[in-house]
Amino acid sequence: MHRSTGPVAAVLSAFLGLHASYGQVAMPDLSTTPVRVSSGVVSNSLATSAVLFQHVVAVASASSMQLQFGRTKLSRGCVLRMTSLTDGGVQHHRAETLGQWRNASAWFNGPAVLVELVAEPGSPAAHVTIDAALTMGTTTDDRSICFGVDDRELSFDDRSGRLAPIGCSAWLIDDAAHSFLCAGHCLDNSSVVEIMEFNVPLSNGDGSWNHPGPEDQYPVDLTSIQFTDGGIGNDWAYYGCFENTETELTAYEAQGNSHVLADAAPAMDGRDITITGYGSVSSPVSPTWYGVQKTHTGPYMLLDGTTIGYQTDTTGGNSGSPVLDEVTGLAIGIHTHAGCDSSGGWNHGTNIIHADLQYAMDHPLGVCIPSLLAFHFPAGRPEAVLPGNPTDLLFGVMAGDEAPDPESVMLVVTIDGTPSMLPADPLGDDLFAATIPAVQCRQDVSFYLSANTESGTAVTHPINAPDTQFTLLVGTLESTMLLDESFADGIPGNWSASGLWHASSGGCAPAGMCQEGAVAYFGQEGSCDYDTGGTESGQLTSPAIPLAGVGGDMSLSFCTALTTENASGWDEARVLVNGVSIALLENTSGWTEYEIDLTNVSGDTLAIGFDFDTGDEQFNDYAGWHLDNVQISASTVDCTDVPACPADIDGNGEVDTDDLLALIADWGAANSPADIDGDGTVGTDDLLALISAWGPCI
Repeated sequence: MHRSTGPVAAVLSAFLGLHASYGQVAMPDLSTTPVRVSSGVVSNSLATSAVLFQHVVAVASASSMQLQFGRTKLSRGCVLRMTSLTDGGVQHHRAETLGQWRNASAWFNGPAVLVELVAEPGSPAAHVTIDAALTMGTTTDDRSICFGVDDRELSFDDRSGRLAPIGCSAWLIDDAAHSFLCAGHCLDNSSVVEIMEFNVPLSNGDGSWNHPGPEDQYPVDLTSIQFTDGGIGNDWAYYGCFENTETELTAYEAQGNSHVLADAAPAMDGRDITITGYGSVSSPVSPTWYGVQKTHTGPYMLLDGTTIGYQTDTTGGNSGSPVLDEVTGLAIGIHTHAGCDSSGGWNHGTNIIHADLQYAMDHPLGVCIPSLLAFHFPAGRPEAVLPGNPTDLLFGVMAGDEAPDPESVMLVVTIDGTPSMLPADPLGDDLFAATIPAVQCRQDVSFYLSANTESGTAVTHPINAPDTQFTLLVGTLESTMLLDESFADGIPGNWSASGLWHASSGGCAPAGMCQEGAVAYFGQEGSCDYDTGGTESGQLTSPAIPLAGVGGDMSLSFCTALTTENASGWDEARVLVNGVSIALLENTSGWTEYEIDLTNVSGDTLAIGFDFDTGDEQFNDYAGWHLDNVQISASTVDCTDVPACPADIDGNGEVDTDDLLALIADWGAANSPADIDGDGTVGTDDLLALISAWGPCI
């Protein structure tokens, strides 16, 4: 919170001494009922689709429930279908969506849900385990009603949703990915799967929640969450959600609307503030209004740095609501804390101008990263350039959610802190070319790409440029190979292999290859799995590699193909450095190249280990781990300055007619390679410099 010695701060301090302020969540009482039902390993050998497993999960006293799944494999062609036996709401999970929902279902109304495993003809083996059912009760909270009378009314704003089960409000915003804002204290708990719900129906007569159908529920992407839970004026969250399982639409695509953010909260001038959210209720308000959308408008009372205040009614569950300026209709903050009571006071929020919140929105994570345009380097992204000569760069800009404006495409090169915006030439087929100016050894060089969509939205690559840019080393990269093993001749004698690790040239490996010949394999040749009937573990370890005299950046690379039950805590594949785990690998769809930075590894020697552990004897009928082409390299940069030849515009090592024609073509242009004297414009002085340098560059 901003500290001030002025009168506003004094009044605020006195107020806080009389009125308690607290975050406004209304998390229902949650209960977990164990289920512990498993389908076993099943498959469909029929010529038609078939239901391979059915089970009804019932909790007699539940008004609603969310299913929690354990070790589950949904192979290609397999769908987990869940149906509420109360209102017929249906959700379908495939392997990808089950992961996005963190092995949980949508919230279903009623005390019973039918779970079915449905498989297409000839689909691979699958299995499902239902661990538990999460159910919810109710809580009450009538605090922060200003002057003791709840003046809120039922409302419908399609931009705002309920965050369940934590019991908060959140809202869509107009950033490029149409992400969400909420209160930080609402996202400060990763033990439950937070779900955004829209089109929320009225609650039951006892106040227990009813949920919208699964088609209106969206799971929060944990990797996207950025938040601070720091009290009044320092409480915010920014995050995104995955697409809906049933409609395959994002929340914004389904709702078609979002809030527009103000640049900052305005000065206090008698205007009103509106709060719309999913607060709790108490008598005499109908319990059917509990946790559903309501709205109220009241006077703007406080602006103190990142803290705003208003006499607008809220209750538990309103945390995260947008604070709307009735004059402009813009969102000026996030409601976070109570403060009103029967004697007055005001409730509190975080000003939209909060620096950390603004930084988070400028540096999105996970699904908050927009996909408006797609960038690529068809010839590979350069990591180094030679000194003294311009370097041509080829890149592509393709349509994502929108199409690019070809005339806006730029290469931005920063040399020793000074950026230059260089127009790119369109080559057709979404390809562009631009020239990196000549640089010298020891110069600090980086670059990024920039383009506008046809609607005018600016997009950069990397996404948060110019804060993050691609680094260019000046000189020649010299690489020293410290380890290069493809296992073509078997496991070398100076390697150690335990458990099921062995050299394999059989038919268990996936299609394609990294190197010809044998590969290292954790598994059994006959069955192409690691199911021995018991727990299995083993480690493949390289010899110790001396590091004396090794300089520069070190990296480990290898090809991996990993197929396991893909459940956390079991069948774990780890990479070890000197016996310490540095990476936990995930399943791959085939051979995948993997690279790990080893630059900060300390010690006189370096040994690499590949460790696999099933954890138990169950569900081990998978292909296992294939490994190939293990390399450790050390890279240094060799650079010798060469005389700069700025008049060699086309970079062919000679000042000639082509350079003269290029200069004439860019006459009068700014930020052009033909600006030889660097005064910002191509003109007479550049022509004279070119003529004086005519001939080979020396």
